[in-house]
Amino acid sequence: MILKKNKKKDAPCGTPIPQQDYGTTPEAKSEAEILFDKIGEGAAHAVKRPKDPKTDRQLRKLVADANGSGNDCIINVGFGYYRPGDDDSFEFELYIAGERSRAKEILRKCRRMEEVYDRRYQ
Repeated sequence: MILKKNKKKDAPCGTPIPQQDYGTTPEAKSEAEILFDKIGEGAAHAVKRPKDPKTDRQLRKLVADANGSGNDCIINVGFGYYRPGDDDSFEFELYIAGERSRAKEILRKCRRMEEVYDRRYQ
């Protein structure tokens, strides 16, 4: 069970809220691997994200691991997952800009949190 801020007025903050189980199953992992193997070059060969949340989570993990390995480049800018080809430079740059923007926002948030923590406790 995950602790999340409970938005109901009659429940105190930190009250456990039941969450959907998006863990993994062998079937979801197998389906994700099949989809990952189908990811092709160019938007025309894109693989759509699966509707099943467990399979989707596994596929996103496979893509993240592949991109982080330094041996692959898989993007998704709305067409599904694909390896950008020569004709996809605009989409590739769009994807990279989005990733950099998210990274910068996370760093900004961390700095602000550190400032608040330092003011309170140091």
